[in-house]
Amino acid sequence: MMSITPILYWTDFLVYTILFGILFFLYSVRKKEGWKRFIRTFSKKPLYQVSVVILIFYGLVGFMDSLHFKDNENRQNVKSLLDVFLPYENLPEETYSAPFAIESYDPVVKKLANGSSEQTYARLNYAGQHLLRPQDKASDIAWRSGGGVLGGLLLTLVFYLTLKFICKKRLSRTIWITLGTLFCILTVIYFFVGHYHILGTDKVGRDVFYLSIKSIRTGLIIGTVTTFVMLPFAVLLGMGAGYFRGWVDDIIQYIYTTLSSVPGILLIAAAVLSLQVKIEQDPELRLLVLCIILGVTSWTGLCRLVRGETLKLREMDFVQAAISLGVSRSKIMMKHILPNLGHIIIITLVLDFSGLVLAEAILSYVGVGVAPTSYSWGNLINASRLEMARDPMVWWSLLGAFILMFVLVFSANLFSDAVQKALDPRRG
Repeated sequence: MMSITPILYWTDFLVYTILFGILFFLYSVRKKEGWKRFIRTFSKKPLYQVSVVILIFYGLVGFMDSLHFKDNENRQNVKSLLDVFLPYENLPEETYSAPFAIESYDPVVKKLANGSSEQTYARLNYAGQHLLRPQDKASDIAWRSGGGVLGGLLLTLVFYLTLKFICKKRLSRTIWITLGTLFCILTVIYFFVGHYHILGTDKVGRDVFYLSIKSIRTGLIIGTVTTFVMLPFAVLLGMGAGYFRGWVDDIIQYIYTTLSSVPGILLIAAAVLSLQVKIEQDPELRLLVLCIILGVTSWTGLCRLVRGETLKLREMDFVQAAISLGVSRSKIMMKHILPNLGHIIIITLVLDFSGLVLAEAILSYVGVGVAPTSYSWGNLINASRLEMARDPMVWWSLLGAFILMFVLVFSANLFSDAVQKALDPRRG
C-alpha cells in the first residue's frame, strides 16, 4: 500500500481559509432578507444558475488541486488529488501530437531495408496503444464518447434520486440540465483519460488538456487571494478618508492618486523583478508574492467607492444621532457605516475577480507573472506564440487555455451581474 505524506503550501492554506470563510459567510446570512433577495434574483434567469454551477465546479477542481501530498517512495514528486484522476503527468510523448491523435504531428525520417529513406508518422508512446489496429480509432472514440454520455446520464439520475428521496431538495430544471451536461462531459473525459490526449501535446510532449485543467488553480488563487489582500487596504483607508475628512482625507487621496498615476503593469513588473532572486526557486512563493503585489496595487478603485459612500453615510441621521450621543468613532464606523458598505464591497470584489484572472494571463504572457514552470493559462498562451507561427501550425495549446479561461471569466461576469442586481438598491 502506498504511503503518502500531506504537503501544505502557503497558497493551499489560503485556499482553505478563503473556502472556510465563504462557507461561514453563507451560513451566517442564510436567513437574512438580502440572501433571500439574492436567491430570488438567481431564480429569474437560467444563465445566472448556470454560472453558479460552473463556478462551483471550477472551485472544486481548484480545491482538489490544492490537496497536495508526497509519495514516501518518491519524495521528489509532489502530487495533488487532481493528479490521481488525471494521471497525464506520467504519460509524456516525444513532442507535438494533435488532439485524439495516435501518431506524431511531425513526420520522422525512417530508413528502409534497401538503404533508402522515407518520411512517416511514428506511433505515440502512450496514446492509442490500447488499439490493435490504427483503423479502429474512429470506432473506439465513438464507443467511449457514447459510454461517457450514458455514464453521465446515469450519474445525473443517481444524484437526482439522492436529493429527492434523502435530502428532500428541489432544484430548477436549468440546474439539472447544467449538471447533466457537466456530468456527461466529466464521464466522457474519464473514458478518454490514459487512452488519448484530448487536446494533444505540447513541444515537450506534455498533455495540453492536463496543463489547462491544472491552470484552474492558479487562476482561482490569483482572483480570490488578491481580492482579499486588497480588501483591508481599500476598506480601512476609504472609511478613514470619508469619515475623518480633513488632513486624513488629503493624505489618503494623495496616496491612491499617486498610485493610480503609475501604470499598473510597470509597477507590478518592477516589484516582481526586484524580488526575482528570492522567489525564482519556489513557484508557490512566487504565486503568493504575485497575489500580494496585485492586491497592494489594485485597491485604489474600491477605496474611492468606499470613501464616497462613507462621506454620504456620515451625514445620515442615524450616524449624526450616534455622534451626538457620544458613541466612539470606532464603534460608529464598525456598527453603522461598515454594514451599509457591504453591498458595494461585495459587488466590487466580484467584478474585480474576472479582471484579476485576465491580469494573470497578461502578466505571465509578458514574463512577469507566475513562474515559467507553473501551470497557468498565461504560460500556455505565451508558449503558443511561436507554435501558431510554425508550419504546420499548433493551435490546440491556445485553444485549451482560451476555452477554460473564457468559461471562467464569462461565468464570473454573469455571477457579478446577478450580485449587482440583487444587492445594489439602485437596480431592480
